[in-house]
Amino acid sequence: MPKEREASIDGRISVMAAGEIETRPSLDRAPSSKAIAVDRTTEKHLFATLDGLRGIAALAVVTFHYRHMLGPLVFPSAYLAVDLFFMISGIVIAHAYEHRLASGMTAVGFMGKRIVRLLPLYLAGLGVGAAVAILGLLLGVSAWNWAELLPVVLWGALMLPNIFPAPRADLYPLNIPCWSLFWEMVVNLAYVLALRRLRGRALIVVFVMAQITLAFAAQRAGGLDFGYRWQHPEIGLLRVIAGFSGGVLLARFFKAGRLWRLRLPPPMILIAAGALLALPASLGWAKDVACVALAFPLLCIAALGSEPRSAAPYLWLGTISYPLYVIHATLPWDRLAERLLHLAPEHFAPWSGLAATVGAVAAAWGLAHLYDTPVRRWVTGRIEARRIGSETVSARFLPPV
Repeated sequence: MPKEREASIDGRISVMAAGEIETRPSLDRAPSSKAIAVDRTTEKHLFATLDGLRGIAALAVVTFHYRHMLGPLVFPSAYLAVDLFFMISGIVIAHAYEHRLASGMTAVGFMGKRIVRLLPLYLAGLGVGAAVAILGLLLGVSAWNWAELLPVVLWGALMLPNIFPAPRADLYPLNIPCWSLFWEMVVNLAYVLALRRLRGRALIVVFVMAQITLAFAAQRAGGLDFGYRWQHPEIGLLRVIAGFSGGVLLARFFKAGRLWRLRLPPPMILIAAGALLALPASLGWAKDVACVALAFPLLCIAALGSEPRSAAPYLWLGTISYPLYVIHATLPWDRLAERLLHLAPEHFAPWSGLAATVGAVAAAWGLAHLYDTPVRRWVTGRIEARRIGSETVSARFLPPV
């Protein structure tokens, strides 16, 4: 089970999300409400409410995976957060890149940016997951063995779903939520090669057909909590196509000034998202389809038309969303509790779950500020310096005008 948005620096879900706005200011200089207004000429927008949605969705996913420690404090439908991540990613990527792609950005350049955005935190999550597995092997308490672990780690470093024997049948057994990042990369490639070229009715047809096919698949499978294992891989593909294409449509309508204005207080939008993800899973496939096809598009429409007066809390939620999504499932809270307290963490629920959630949020904040941002800034600077150097060398061999 899961998402990102690439948290508003890039559609900013990993898985997410995944998502991605690269013009985001530092949180220590929170913008005024005037600074949040859209400038359709320069293509700038902070999408603060979408950032908040991404953060709420990521927190819901954490409760889903920490449910044994949280008792009743769980969002039972949090597996649908991935579909919200995909839709937000479509919005921010289309808003940030369609003009640049039309102006000459290459498919290689676009995918390079996406890899730089997603890969550092993905590798951090993989590294922590591998380290936990190695520690378990050294202590003699792991389901892994050395012969299984090494190929899974090396293959996983390529960001590819696992094809080797492993204790779990997940696409990413060392960090389960990363399955959505794989589909994010797939749909990003499909977008730059084909989806972005679709106009008007053609893209609407893709979105509608994906939603209809997804609804049939959900009815047959009993729901949409699929995609993280090799079971029903078609559902994972349909989820990303339906969500991402819907997000691209919303972004285009928004930029053209043709999006239905649904203005709500931003806190109400975040509460509504939490309420949807808190719906009982027992409501079945119809609830899943209704959320993905109707409720989430409406949430995104409301978020696009409703920006908060104080953006800082929403931007903070956006900042932690992707690192939180990608790191929380690898943190060994269970083993720490058993080693230090000699009791299973369920014994202390929901307090153990709340403490683990706070710890995961703190780890996500640290990763965002101390690792992800500096690494991406360094990589981007190196790429830019190499590009400028290449252009300078080429210019020496141009004939005089």
